[in-house]
Amino acid sequence: MMILYAVMSFVICLLLYPFFINFLRAKKVGKFIREDGPDLHGYKAGTPTMGGILFVLVAATFALLSNEIVEMLSMIFFGLIGFLDDYAGLRWRKSLGLRAWQKFSLQVICSVLLLALMGAHQSRVLLPFSHISIDLGYLYPVFAVLIMVGFSNAANLTDGLDGLLGSVFLTASLPYWFFLNRTNSLLYLSVAVIAFLFYNIKPAKVFMGDTGSLALGGLLGTVAVKTSTELFLICFAPILVLEALSVMLQVSSFKLFKKRIFKMSPIHHHFELLGWKEERIVQIFSLVNLTLALFTLLGVQSM
Repeated sequence: MMILYAVMSFVICLLLYPFFINFLRAKKVGKFIREDGPDLHGYKAGTPTMGGILFVLVAATFALLSNEIVEMLSMIFFGLIGFLDDYAGLRWRKSLGLRAWQKFSLQVICSVLLLALMGAHQSRVLLPFSHISIDLGYLYPVFAVLIMVGFSNAANLTDGLDGLLGSVFLTASLPYWFFLNRTNSLLYLSVAVIAFLFYNIKPAKVFMGDTGSLALGGLLGTVAVKTSTELFLICFAPILVLEALSVMLQVSSFKLFKKRIFKMSPIHHHFELLGWKEERIVQIFSLVNLTLALFTLLGVQSM
């Protein structure tokens, strides 16, 4: 059934996206571009957004049919936060929707609920490429919530160029799925994202919006916590980590020293302002992530 559900997830998204894009366009669900973003992005204004609704709902449906309840709820919960963020941005006609503290609070609440639904959970964290584990004890719930919230936000930050997050997500999720040898919902969401990329590669006909990006990162974090492979996920998704770190470093440097490390953060905008084309950034970032993910997969299997 896993293969059948995966094929159906891909085919349904591939066939429905043209109709869904026309629906979004008819409803004038268009993207507002960040005022402080690169000038190169002006032509994207008005492109239909919230396209992640379709692949999230399709993947969540098949996750439910596979009895992967926590994973299904993860996609729905984080996707719903993203939907509220997207809707607020459209409602107030600006690129930013919910305030940072509102989004963060909702992410923490959802992560705590998901952790509770997982039930009794070990507090030991496995170190990659070793047989060593660290017992975090009472600190583990905090660590688990940070992983889910952190990767959800990291995916959100990565979603800034046509096809970037979708491509990076696939180079992380598919090797990660092979490594876990379970968690079919990760496969369902991955093939649905492949179908989405047919319409999101530059020039994008639709953007996934926060609805899609928060759900992608949220599912990765949820799966990592559920399978006790939190630190392995960092190795499988280094570009997501890099994107988040670039923002943290930029903000910290400016607040402490009034100096910027990068021309703009997240770091993909830095390379844009250096003169790299969007296509090149997407290709390089995806290839780097895929290479490191495959090295991680081979390294773990050789132990």
